[in-house]
Amino acid sequence: MAVYDRAKRPMVPSVLVVEPYADLRAGIVSTLQRGNYLCDAVATPGDAALMLRDHDYAYVVVDVDVPDATSELVSSLCAASNVILITDEDRNAVEGEHVLRKPFGRDELLAHFARTRG
Repeated sequence: MAVYDRAKRPMVPSVLVVEPYADLRAGIVSTLQRGNYLCDAVATPGDAALMLRDHDYAYVVVDVDVPDATSELVSSLCAASNVILITDEDRNAVEGEHVLRKPFGRDELLAHFARTRG
């Protein structure tokens, strides 16, 4: 689990990335950091729940195909933050959510963040 020091960049939007695949997780974090976002990254819904308990995030990126990812987790995320769902499947967006289908590129990821800004 990577946790970054928020005190160094307090005005930067924070993001929690929930992705089980280390390479994809690292790519998402790298892209977002270059886009001037502060990122924490975890591999499991359990780790995400712990991070959400201790931190407020402006955004959450969650792979809904994560083992043990439940609709309950996604629902709790939706209530707390702007959520971008990552999926392999052809899912319809639920109100208030954005769905990003694999494979996706850096520009597409950042475009989803641009659309969720309030």
